[in-house]
Amino acid sequence: MDAKPEPGPLSESSELLFSFGVIADIQYADLEDGYNFQGSRRRYYRHSLLHLQGAIEHWNKESSPPSCVLQLGDIIDGYNAQYKASEKSLELIMNTFQRLKVPVHHTWGNHEFYNFSRDYLTNSKLNTKFLEDQIAHHPETVPSENYYAYHFVPFPKFRFILLDAYDMSILGVDQSSPKYQQCLKILREHNPNTELNSPQGLAEPQFVQFNGGFSQEQLNWLNEVLTFSDRNQEKVVIAIFPFIPRPLTVCAWPGITETPWQSFGLTSVWCVSSPVTLTMVATLRTLLVCTTST
Repeated sequence: MDAKPEPGPLSESSELLFSFGVIADIQYADLEDGYNFQGSRRRYYRHSLLHLQGAIEHWNKESSPPSCVLQLGDIIDGYNAQYKASEKSLELIMNTFQRLKVPVHHTWGNHEFYNFSRDYLTNSKLNTKFLEDQIAHHPETVPSENYYAYHFVPFPKFRFILLDAYDMSILGVDQSSPKYQQCLKILREHNPNTELNSPQGLAEPQFVQFNGGFSQEQLNWLNEVLTFSDRNQEKVVIAIFPFIPRPLTVCAWPGITETPWQSFGLTSVWCVSSPVTLTMVATLRTLLVCTTST
């Protein structure tokens, strides 16, 4: 794991409001080290548990603990499914997270769906929707049960939104369901390859099986939440897996890669996303949120 970046000193005109932790791509499996699909990057399956333990110890010891931690997906590796160790590995990681003294919010990545169905995840400890904020008299900001997304307020005037980047996906869905057929149709329209995980020759390489996208229903809900935040002058942090512009193979599909908040003129929206192809080991970071007087 890369060395943890140290936050710079606060200026005299800055005031620390709160902080939050971020960890991604733990991808634990009780296996010896290996390599990624391309064979170009080392994978530390078993050792990732030590990184998680170190991260939790770090957060618990901070003099000003983070208000929460965002876990941005791929909590265990897909290899667990091959060895029928998915539930055992998830239990080990979740028991480790119980040592954390602050709330943790989980998002779902492709490796969650390599191991479990969407129905399983919805009823598991990886569903942290119970931590959501409910805005009185604004039912339009309540997410549907058709996707896994919610918002919460860790500090006044700051709203965090967790999105479901596999809302539209063939992963974790019953193959006989209409949604699977709809998503498969979208995928095949953009990816004629026999191997649907291959971006070879694609003009839009994000259209691969290990990716997913957002339904219009989820985007409409996001628009409602952003509208509320805009009207109430809230800062917004969006947590999502995956949502980075490069490489295109880890962008969301179907073609919905525009930042939907731009239409609202929102300038105080930050995106926290998983570094899918960068480390493939647990990533620890504590982000500080400060005010600066002018």
